[in-house]
Amino acid sequence: MPISLAASRVLIVDDNEFNRKSLALMIRRAGLTQIEVAENGVEGLRKVESFRPDLVLLDVNMPVMDGLEMCRRLRERLTHEELPILFQTALDSDEEQVRCFEAGGSDFISKPIKPGECVARVRHQLEKRKLFTDLANFRGRVERELKHAKAMQLSLLPEPKELEAVAERYELVLDAHFETSSELGGDFWNVYPLDSHRVAFLLVDFAGHGITAAINTFRLHTLIDRFPMQHVPPSEWLAGLNLALKEVLPIGQFATAFFGILDLHTDTLTYASAGAPNPVVGIAGELRLLDSAGLVLGASRRAVYADRSLRLPRGSCLFLYSDALIECSGPDNEPIGQDGVPGLLRGAIAANRARPLGPLLERFYARTSLPLRDDLTAVWIARRA
Repeated sequence: MPISLAASRVLIVDDNEFNRKSLALMIRRAGLTQIEVAENGVEGLRKVESFRPDLVLLDVNMPVMDGLEMCRRLRERLTHEELPILFQTALDSDEEQVRCFEAGGSDFISKPIKPGECVARVRHQLEKRKLFTDLANFRGRVERELKHAKAMQLSLLPEPKELEAVAERYELVLDAHFETSSELGGDFWNVYPLDSHRVAFLLVDFAGHGITAAINTFRLHTLIDRFPMQHVPPSEWLAGLNLALKEVLPIGQFATAFFGILDLHTDTLTYASAGAPNPVVGIAGELRLLDSAGLVLGASRRAVYADRSLRLPRGSCLFLYSDALIECSGPDNEPIGQDGVPGLLRGAIAANRARPLGPLLERFYARTSLPLRDDLTAVWIARRA
């Protein structure tokens, strides 16, 4: 499909009136009607600012200011770095071509000018400029839309003030980190106050990352409200969420998940898992991995989930994370792996017992290449002693 150049603007800079008129006539025959002329480089610079051309046809040898100097001055300005400049010169030597290109020219036409060649080179430069402009505009629009989508995704996560309120209400220490491997990601986590003594935690990681995974987090957010958490065990709640996701997720897409309810009256954590990375629990100074086996969400309508319970008394902790923590690595290091998480956390606790998440992430990033290959979520939950 031909590219329309009807709106394109061409500036002809030449000290010879006959040349200016001849070039203008050639260009008009090609369907370009928005044409301005200038007699030297000084006038040409002024016309560039007032006329805003899409291409400059520039003679090399002119009085007052020649074409090479005009071109150099244009290239010094950021707004004109990509402006096509087509030199016209009577010298057809390698040296002359080098001078034109070194000054910043895009192409050149040898005199005497052949109408067919002139029109072809002008159209080529204008079409290329239009394509690059359209691509830049498209990229800018995509970047703005991705920025807006990222803000929407971040709005799904608990805000710092919300975490502080929940931590104060249930006498907890809550710290979290969320990072996408690209503009958007497929991780989701949240905390849900259930009543005066029970609070729930959910971490979901959709397969893949980027726009598709992010869309699934929005799907998840709309579904969660359909399934009240207050009066069902975690296994039943996950089963209901699995059925709902199975209906909306495209074939081949799925999610891992951890859903747990902490009961402060009984000092009990009851949880169900759908193939999530094994959480770490810390009790009386001992760190160990929890069993988090279970079929991923969205894979089968017949999936069944099991409830597991353990005591989580005052002074104990729970660490949740997505699989980027155990799968990402650097050129000189192997991935941390599931079994390496307790040791990583142990070193972080030694560095900062009250807030170990910061030291843990420092150690992780010190051994991991950036940008991350997957989305990373890490949540530190501790009961105050």
